[in-house]
Amino acid sequence: MGRMLRLARLALRRPVPVLAALALATAGAGAGLFRLGLRSDGAAIYPAGDPVIEQSRRDRETFGESEQVILLVTARPGGPPVGSPAGFRFLRDTQEKLDTLPGVERGGVRSLATLLETPEDFSGLRIQTFFEGWSGGAAGFPDLLTRIRRLPVASGLFLSADGAAAACYLPLARGARRGELLAGLRRFIAGRSHAPFLLRLTGPVVAEADLGEEVLRDLYRLVPAMVAAVALLLWLTLRTPGGVLIPLAQVLATLLWTLGLMGWTGVPVTLVTTVLPVLLMAMAMTDEIYLLERLQDYLTRPPSSPQGPDRVRHAVAAGDLHDRREDGDSRVRHAAAAAFADLTAPLVVISLTTAAGFFSFLGASIAPLRHLGLFTGLGLLLGMVFTFTLAPALMAVLPASWLERAAGKNEESGHRRQGLLMWELLPARRPRAAALAAAALLAVALPGLWRLRIQDAWVDNFDPRSPLVTAERRFNADFWGSYRFDVVFAGARGFFWTAPGVALLEELHRWVAAAPHVGGALSVLLPFESAARVRGQPLPVSRLPPIEIRKVGALVEILRLRLDLHELLTTDGDQTRVRLFVRDADYAKARELERAVAAVLPRLLAGRPVEAHVSGDLPLALAVVGSIVGNQLRSIAWTAGLIAALLLLALRGWRLAAVVMAPVAAATLLLFAGLGYAGIPLGIATSMFAALNLGAGVDFAVQYVFAYRRQRRSGLAHREAVEATLRTTGRGLRWNAVVLAFGIAVLGLSAIKPNSSLGLLLAAAILVSYAATLALLPCLLAAVGPASSPRRRPDHRSIAPASK
Repeated sequence: MGRMLRLARLALRRPVPVLAALALATAGAGAGLFRLGLRSDGAAIYPAGDPVIEQSRRDRETFGESEQVILLVTARPGGPPVGSPAGFRFLRDTQEKLDTLPGVERGGVRSLATLLETPEDFSGLRIQTFFEGWSGGAAGFPDLLTRIRRLPVASGLFLSADGAAAACYLPLARGARRGELLAGLRRFIAGRSHAPFLLRLTGPVVAEADLGEEVLRDLYRLVPAMVAAVALLLWLTLRTPGGVLIPLAQVLATLLWTLGLMGWTGVPVTLVTTVLPVLLMAMAMTDEIYLLERLQDYLTRPPSSPQGPDRVRHAVAAGDLHDRREDGDSRVRHAAAAAFADLTAPLVVISLTTAAGFFSFLGASIAPLRHLGLFTGLGLLLGMVFTFTLAPALMAVLPASWLERAAGKNEESGHRRQGLLMWELLPARRPRAAALAAAALLAVALPGLWRLRIQDAWVDNFDPRSPLVTAERRFNADFWGSYRFDVVFAGARGFFWTAPGVALLEELHRWVAAAPHVGGALSVLLPFESAARVRGQPLPVSRLPPIEIRKVGALVEILRLRLDLHELLTTDGDQTRVRLFVRDADYAKARELERAVAAVLPRLLAGRPVEAHVSGDLPLALAVVGSIVGNQLRSIAWTAGLIAALLLLALRGWRLAAVVMAPVAAATLLLFAGLGYAGIPLGIATSMFAALNLGAGVDFAVQYVFAYRRQRRSGLAHREAVEATLRTTGRGLRWNAVVLAFGIAVLGLSAIKPNSSLGLLLAAAILVSYAATLALLPCLLAAVGPASSPRRRPDHRSIAPASK
């Protein structure tokens, strides 16, 4: 801490060389911005080493699965339904053009136009689609529609039951880029804006891509909004040009360095790290607010005021500055030196504890969370360095009139003239009542913790009125669902061409009829049953003689290329998967289905030489959300431990460290309990605010305790020391809470719900931490404060004027 104070004094004495060196270094670091990338794919937030993640990757390779985009075709108001001759002609034309789009797997598009019609008998077998035997006119159309409706998969995946919607599934070609395919599809859709049918994209792949674009729009929108909001708040707080310029300059330098380092190290911006600029802008400037408040306090304090001239004389006596009080600029330097002498210790502790809140994320299994923790923590430490270099250098070179606030009106009196409000003084004068009220509130709130639950859904990341969300809602209402839960079976070579293998699939399909949240299931059982009907055999297939099952299997092999069975059954017949489709999927539904599958699999596998596992979209989503929430909850403990260790070193006593931790711990519990009572679940964002609040919310108690100890060392008794603490630090605490909370609340404007929720929750947590600090510390400090008696009789004036 002594080194940081010497650094600030150097910047006050030699401001121009310091500013020049900082400008040169910042230009070099900021050049990394041009190398900064964006990554929005779902794999970016997969937890490393998770068995479900690894198994899903292996399954995609085993079954040759490609990423898939869903194109939803719906009827326009007043127009013909898709289930009409005009609609079928449109689907056929659309299918032909989609097959030729760059980035689409050649011949891989699946729609009603590619659906194969099962032949009625084995003689003269000819494999064709339903559309191949249709002339394209009204003649024969009712019969065509009736034959299509006989296939359950038709209504589940391709044509809605009311005929108002159809779906096309477009696989991404190997080596093709997702962005290029989606760009081509959007051009394709735009070129058909006047078509009789509406085309929209949906599904997980489209959601990930759109989320990436939303991330960029958020950055372009939120950063300017944050700058404007912070500038306004700083002006309302400090009311001087320097009070706005210095914090903004420090924040700009911090952002350039942090984002530049991300660019130089090849770390991309992801959904998780999108919040980094806003968090840094809000948190990195809190030191400057305390410093500038203290600076203005010294500049406006009358010469007769206790401590005012003493601190300035102390700075001069230290040999850091020359005593030229007739010079306004020197007055600023003297006052700045005094402010740094007062605040260096708490500012360093605050920076370290806030950074510790982010560094606790380094233990996360998800890379973007580690990146958020690492670079935000580094940014806060860089901000601390700029506080002791850039800020004092600017204080030294800016005109004194830019830093000194004009005196208030003489007719103002009472606590308002002192810069304090009655509710700030009340806990100091009634400490036990305030502490008991806070404890009672906490006791009432705690049962809400048992109401917390985990919930998340990708569709909640977007505006519910957006085209993607409306298309997703429509798709899930009309079809089986866009998210898949795969149950994969593995047995001996050729096992799933035998009666026991087919029987296993039949049993699972019977169970699926009553499975929670499952809209439908797809497996190789469907072509097996179709082939059996072609041969005139009764169902179930598993009860046919072995020779008949082999013949049915041979027919399925003939159909394999046309049916694209590789995604359901391996060539050797040793592995197969059943795809369970889920409507309006979210964490709670996926979790319930996962438990149901886990309960039924032992019964299905009993006595069979088969192993089973799950994979696919929903198990992946469960792994990601569970990992993020789990990591965040664990990081709370790590953050608390790191902060406690830092406070023990700084305060040299576990009692004072516990006092400093008490308000922010109480605030965090209150917010969690409030979430439980309000029915707001824990998700990717709502689980993240707690660790961040522990780091940022402890700020108020640290400043309070350091100021209180300073007053006690000067000879004041407890109550007078508390009031003097509020006089010298209370205004800075209040304005820091306002700037920090409302600055972070800018995230509430984000179109991405997790970011918006995080901003609002963290802003609320900051304000509650500030209120808890005022309510609890007067009583707690009386119980565990310094035991030594005052060295002199305290001044019994209530609170001397501080700043106007």
